[in-house]
Parts: sequence; C-alpha cells; structure tokens
Amino acid sequence: MLDYFEETMRDFMVRRLSDTKNWWKACVPQEIRTNAEKRHKDAEKMSDVLNKPVYDVWHYLNFDGYGRIITKKDNWKSYFESIFIEREVFEYKMRVILSLRNDVRHGRDLDRINSLRLRLHCYDILSQIYEKDSSLQYDRDGLIENIGLD
Repeated sequence: MLDYFEETMRDFMVRRLSDTKNWWKACVPQEIRTNAEKRHKDAEKMSDVLNKPVYDVWHYLNFDGYGRIITKKDNWKSYFESIFIEREVFEYKMRVILSLRNDVRHGRDLDRINSLRLRLHCYDILSQIYEKDSSLQYDRDGLIENIGLD
C-alpha cells in the first residue's frame, strides 16, 4: 500500500511540475534537489556492481520532500491548490502519513487504529488526485482495494 501511495504521489507531482521549463531547478527546493542528486549519483556508482538500473533523479527524492515540494508557494498556487484545496489539511495529512510510514518502513508495528488512519489519509489524498486530474482514470473501488480498505 505504501509503495502504491508513494509511486502515485511522486508520478503525479512530477507530471504536474514537468510542464514548467527546467522544472527540477525551478520547482524543487535546493536542499531536496541536492539530496536526491547525491542519492542518484550513489546509485549510479553502484549500478554496475549490483547489475541494476539507475532511474531518473526524481526517483531518488525522499518521501518527506514530497509535501514540501507540493506546498512550495509557487508550486501550490500554480499546480496543486486546485487539486488539494486546503493547504493546511494537505500538510497535516502528509505529516501523519510520514510519521506512520516511517514506523512501517523501519520495522515498527502500527496498532489497528493507526494502520487504518494511515490508509484513510492515503485514500483521501489519492482520491483528490484521481477525482480532479482528468488525465487519470478514477476507479473508486480499485483505489479502495489498492489502499487496503476493502
């Protein structure tokens, strides 16, 4: 479920921002960009050793950067406000998701309520994307299944 959420968020964010000329430098805060570029460079060094592909640099963004990129003032106004409407609500949900996601990714179990909370916040954000981005096919039942709310 987390992989689905993270991939969908990253792909949506990049697709929206990539309409901007030189979007990587114009839309991604320097600290986040520098971190991703370092991780990308490290992956390039290891690609031959591990015989694995190297992805585009934006695949190396840390999850905690997604919310910061989306809520960056110019990005929010131009690309994301029409999707998420309330910045403070979006930021809150992303903070909750980040906290619970970090627990899961670092081997800490979630209790039943926090597991449900994580799934509901992910569902809320993704349903806003699917409902308002006409380039995406919205299948409510499929989303519910992918998030694990069925």
